[in-house]
Amino acid sequence: MKGESMFIGSREAFSQKLIIMRNEGWSIHRLSKRFGISRNTVRKILRAHDNQRDSGHDALKRRLKRTSKLDRFEPTIKQILEKYPNITGQRVYEKLREAGYTGGISILQERLQKHRPKEKEPVIRFETEPGRQGQMDWSPYTIPFIRTGKNTVQCFSYILGFSRRHYIDFTARHDFYTLIRRHQDAFEYFNGVPKECLYDNEKTVVLRWEAGRPVYNPAFTAFITHYNCKPIACRPRRPQTKGKIEAPFRYVEGNLLNGRDFRDMEDLRETARWWLKEKSDLHIHETTGQAPLTLFAEEHLQPLPLHPYDTSEVRLRVCESDGFIEFETNRYSVPSGNIADILTIKALEHEVMIYNPEIDLIAKHERPPAGSGRRVENPDHFRTKRDRYGLEPVREAFVALGDSAEEFLTGLMERQPRNCGFHARHILRLKEHYQSDDIHKALVHALRYQAFEAGAVERILRAKAVPRTLESIRNELASRELEQALPRITQRPLDEYGALLNQEKEHEWPDPTGRNPDED
Repeated sequence: MKGESMFIGSREAFSQKLIIMRNEGWSIHRLSKRFGISRNTVRKILRAHDNQRDSGHDALKRRLKRTSKLDRFEPTIKQILEKYPNITGQRVYEKLREAGYTGGISILQERLQKHRPKEKEPVIRFETEPGRQGQMDWSPYTIPFIRTGKNTVQCFSYILGFSRRHYIDFTARHDFYTLIRRHQDAFEYFNGVPKECLYDNEKTVVLRWEAGRPVYNPAFTAFITHYNCKPIACRPRRPQTKGKIEAPFRYVEGNLLNGRDFRDMEDLRETARWWLKEKSDLHIHETTGQAPLTLFAEEHLQPLPLHPYDTSEVRLRVCESDGFIEFETNRYSVPSGNIADILTIKALEHEVMIYNPEIDLIAKHERPPAGSGRRVENPDHFRTKRDRYGLEPVREAFVALGDSAEEFLTGLMERQPRNCGFHARHILRLKEHYQSDDIHKALVHALRYQAFEAGAVERILRAKAVPRTLESIRNELASRELEQALPRITQRPLDEYGALLNQEKEHEWPDPTGRNPDED
C-alpha cells in the first residue's frame, strides 16, 4: 500500500476504507501513520462501526434519542467550559465524579467535542532520538490567588523531545538569573542534560540575528556550555518548530490550572510539583502512546557536572550614610565600620551576601522579592545612634581621601557641629559615581571658598569631574594596585643591545665538530 495514490471523496468513504484495511490486518498504529491521524481517532471510527453492526442496520430506522448518565450533568459541563475553556477532558471527568457522575470518560470526551470549537490543523513535529534534545519556553498566566489576590505569574517549561517528560515551575520574574536557575532545577529533576536545547528568540538567550545566524547572549552561552548542552535558536516566525513545548502549555492550563484554587505562589508551586509526579509523568501521551516516565528510561541523558554553575548575581554598591546598601529597592544593613566603602553584593535566589573591599563576608540576609521596598536589618550592625549617624565611624575613611581632607573636616566640624557626620557620610557616598582623587580635588576647591557642606562638594564634582561607574572605579583601583605590586623593569637603550651582541660574538664557543666557520 505504501506509495499508493488514494482519493477519498467523503468521510463515509474514508471510514469504509479504514475499516477494510483494518480487516486486512493493519494495526491501529500503522493506520494512524498511514492517514496522519491520531490512534484515538482510528479507535473511535472502528468503535462506531462495531456499535452499528451490533445494533443492526435498517434503511428506514428512526434515530431515537438515547438517555445518558451525562444528561443531568449537562448544565455543570457548560458551566465548567465557560469558566475554563481549555480544561482537559480528564479534569472535567474528575470534577463530574466529585459531583456524583458514575459513567465513563469516553462518552464524556464525545460530549465535550460537541461543545468545543474545531481544532486547527495539527503541527508537524520532528522526532528526536533519546537524549538528543530538550525544548524550553515561558508562558504567562493570571492566577486569582485566594490569599494574595490576582497576580500574573510566569510558567517555566522544559520538555525532553524523546520521552516527552516534562518539568515546570512558576516564578514571579522572567529575567536572566531566573532563567538559568530554572534550567538547573530542570536538569536536577531529570538527573541529566540533553545534548542540545531548542529556544525561542528571547533576549536572555538570543541577542539578535545577523546574516541568518543567531547571536547568543554570552552570559547564557557560558552557563549552558557548562552543562555540555548546545543551544539552538528557532528561526523567527517559525513557531511550529517548537510544537513539543507549545502543546504541554495547553495541557498545563487545562489539567493543572483549570478547576483548582491556589492560596498563593508557594501553594501553586507545591501543587505543580505534585502534579508533575502524579499526573504529567504518568498520563499516556497522545503522540507516543506511552507514559513519559516509561520512555524516560531510554533517554540516556548526559551526566550532571561535578559542580553546578554559580548562578549568583554580583553587584557593587557604596554603603550609604545610615549603614545600609540598596539592591532591587530593598535595603540591607552592614556593620557600621563599612560606611562609605564600595561593597560587593552576591545575590542568590533566596539570600544576599555582602563582602567588604577585601572580599571578606561581612553580612548575610534573607532576600525579599524585588521591588518590595523592605528594610532588612541585623541589630548587631548598629550598637548606638552615634555609630549609625555620627562622624567617628567614617573619620578614617574621610581622611583617606587626600592631604586636604583633614583640613576640610576640621572646617566642617566648626561650621556643622551637629550635622558634620551627615555631611561627611554624604561626601563619602559620592564615591559611587566619582573617583576618590576627583572628590579630593573638589574638597580643595571647596576649601578655597570655605564651602563646608556636602551639597557644595557635589555641585563642584558635577561641574568639573566626569562620573564613573562603580565597576570602572574598582577596575582602575585594582589596576593601580597591580602596577604597584609588580616589579619595575627598566628597558636598556638599543645601543647597549648592539654592544652586547658584539661582545657575545667575540666569546663564541668553538664548533664541537672542529670545523672553522670562516672556511665555509
